[in-house]
Amino acid sequence: MEIFADVGGTPGKDCGGFCEFCLFKPVNYKKIESLSIGCRHCPPNQLGCNHCNTFIKDIKNGFKPPFYVLRDLQKDLIMQRLSGSLNYKSLKINVGSWADIIFYPHLPQLVSAIKQWGLPVHLGYTSGKGIHNEHMADSILSMGVDEVSFSVFSTDPEIRRKWMRDKTPEESLNALKIFCECVDVNGSTVVIPGIIDQGEIFRTCSTLEDWGVKTFTLIRFANFRNQGLILNSRPVIDGINPHSFKEFQELVRKVADEFNFKIVGAPASDPENDIPFALSRMKNREHLEKLPQIKWEATILTSKLSAHYLEKIMEVIDEANLVNVIAVDKEIADLITHDDLASVNLDEVKKRVIIPGGALVHDKQAQKFLNKDGMRRLVIRGPLFLSPLDLYGHLNKEEIIKHELKAFKVLIDKINQ
Repeated sequence: MEIFADVGGTPGKDCGGFCEFCLFKPVNYKKIESLSIGCRHCPPNQLGCNHCNTFIKDIKNGFKPPFYVLRDLQKDLIMQRLSGSLNYKSLKINVGSWADIIFYPHLPQLVSAIKQWGLPVHLGYTSGKGIHNEHMADSILSMGVDEVSFSVFSTDPEIRRKWMRDKTPEESLNALKIFCECVDVNGSTVVIPGIIDQGEIFRTCSTLEDWGVKTFTLIRFANFRNQGLILNSRPVIDGINPHSFKEFQELVRKVADEFNFKIVGAPASDPENDIPFALSRMKNREHLEKLPQIKWEATILTSKLSAHYLEKIMEVIDEANLVNVIAVDKEIADLITHDDLASVNLDEVKKRVIIPGGALVHDKQAQKFLNKDGMRRLVIRGPLFLSPLDLYGHLNKEEIIKHELKAFKVLIDKINQ
């Protein structure tokens, strides 16, 4: 298990400048606090709280002092221990930033303090743009880092120079090679039609295989609001139409079949382990017999990408057809806002409604939009993750099935409560 140690950081400022494809590039930081979002943690009569505003504060206010990072990390560890979910055998601290962790000025002190607690350290997102010679890579490794997540994009220096605005791409790639030789490295690229396509991905993966990379994540480029750009008022790159999720899944599958290291996709796509929604696969359906019976009518509101899988599972476990699934236009469930709820056809919504647990909607907002036709509906938040997020391919098939069974049991209990 990993616990995130968030050091803050402002994209574009604390990362060596925006990459051409960065989703934060079009964000108007002066108006960002005017976003009308809430979350499951908001007080009953207050839109916005420390939890859902933390992200906005972090990217506006820059890096946090190490004392605050360690304080928040200690709180998280205590909460995990009290809840009984802390597994010290698999525990790793992911030290990361909304910008680039290599630019964090207090990184040596922070990593040293965490290592003194006897915990492994996973160095979160870096593009390598802050590494100007291989001695810097050696210095980072000397901190005692156990794992590094590196945004490779391409192993072609000229592509990195143009699209990542990397001033020293050769040195960045030399550092990546050193990391691969010394620690576990999770590489990644952003899949952009016409720029980073199948041919370029195969060339990059071929090089990374020689270097010894552990995992590689293909990230589907998001360019429109319904794909999750809730902070943006315009596309990141004009004229680019990203792959459909089906096309993206097929690409992930082709790359995974070609190389020996672990390949995963984001949004969630792990062909080897049947993510997303392993329980929707025919070969795993015997596990659905372990779930309790559905006793009440309900509507499940979910994302555009999840709806298909949920419908397949409900076809098996909901023999009485008590539950219907409605997809909003947003592709990622945790990025659903009140705007998405406003477009729902209430004629199809039953008196009991389950919304995603992590939806960026205040409970009162959800009640308002889902009862605007005068019907008094009960709005309930579902579990946070019905299918696990596994960006680094750390989970095995058994753990994934176990996670989904537990999550769907919680979902059914909420329907039946």
